[in-house]
This record gives sequence, C-alpha cells and structure tokens, in this order.
Amino acid sequence: MNTLARRSPRRNGIVTLLTAVASVTVLLFGGVFASAQPAAAVEKTVGERPLVVFIGNSFTGGSAMDTGGIARYPSLLSAKLGFPYMTLTADGSGYASAGTDSRTFLSLAKKVPKNASVVVVLGSDDDADNTAAEIRAGAAETYARIHDQAPAAVILAVASPWGETPTPKGITTARNAVRDAALQDGNAFVDTITDKWLIAGPAGQVGSDGVHPTDVGHAEMAKYLAPALSRLLPTRSA
Repeated sequence: MNTLARRSPRRNGIVTLLTAVASVTVLLFGGVFASAQPAAAVEKTVGERPLVVFIGNSFTGGSAMDTGGIARYPSLLSAKLGFPYMTLTADGSGYASAGTDSRTFLSLAKKVPKNASVVVVLGSDDDADNTAAEIRAGAAETYARIHDQAPAAVILAVASPWGETPTPKGITTARNAVRDAALQDGNAFVDTITDKWLIAGPAGQVGSDGVHPTDVGHAEMAKYLAPALSRLLPTRSA
C-alpha cells in the first residue's frame, strides 16, 4: 500500500508542456495536435475535467530506457483515471538541484496553470548530493509557489523511487526531507522507498542504465500511484 497523508481536496484530450523548447503539444485522448498555444487555450481545452500537472525530472519526463510518452506513468494514469494532464520537467532537476537550463522544481512550478486540480511532484534523486535542509527549503518554496499559481489545487508529493537495495543514503535523505516538507505543508505524500517501487513486482522495471524506469517500470509506477491520485481528484457532477 502507498504511504499516504491526506490533504482535503479543494477544486478542479491530455496536455504535455515541453518546457525545454517552450512549446505545447496537446493530446486529447487519441487526437494529436502539435501547436504553440497560450495558457488560455490550454485552460479552454481541458474544460471541466480536472487537470493534473506532473512536475519532475527524467523519471517523469522520460528517458532512453522507455519507448515514449504514452508508455510513461503520467499518460498511463491519465488513461486509467480519465483526466487531462500536463508535464513540467527538466532533466537533472530537483527541489535543490538545478537541471536543464538551470531549472529547479521551483522554476517549473512557475508554469503551473491556475486551473490545475492536482499537482504531482515526483522527486528527486537528483537532490541526493544536497543536504536535508537544502531539500526541505526548496520543497517548501516549491509548494508555496504551486499554491500561489493554482490556489484550488491539492499537492501530491512523491519520493523518487529507487530500483535497488540497499537504497543509497542520499536517496533516503532526499525522501525524508521531501516527506517532512510535504507533511509540514499539509500535502499528501507517497513513500516509494518504503513501498518498494521498482523493486517489488515484475522483473525488468529498471533500464540498462540502472536508474530509469522502462515501460514495465512506468506501468508499475502508475499502478502504485493510481489509488493515491484517485482519492485526490475532485468528484465530477453528472
């Protein structure tokens, strides 16, 4: 079971924001439309469905270890639970670590649209070389920015999964710091280390690089995250 601390939900096909090139690709449950769209157009596109925003590094944005967007956990969750989504990612990024183009999770959070219903922040293994204090401070700033950007959104903080045991000290330090910051802010939290994401379950969840999830790994990540996320999604009226 996921280790989950609940925050009471507030309020409210698929949207993927490619921050590296500042363009938007909109995927509406099968139809693909490649175009640059302003935030207002994105808001109109998702309509009344609850928008879920995923913030993270290459665990969320994908790597050469998987086969592409539709095989990754945000897309799998969208298909399973029926919500449009947006991903805000930068390779190497974290709460304290700056990734592609010197972007941290705080930088990415500045792009969360005001109509987001749930913001999922997964990470970050890239913070493993930072101190617990630095990670907690970065997480607190990130959550505060998300609240400013989308006042009605609830936040689900997810620790970085790690596909080997014993878990490196830096990864557990990051997990503990994220947990502490998330719970201090009243957010839901999923402990992927205790729950053994990418360890329990089928073989072949981690790619040849020894770090990133394969298609199998993304499917398992989606399976573990679905119950926690479904409890945070607002109930739509008939």
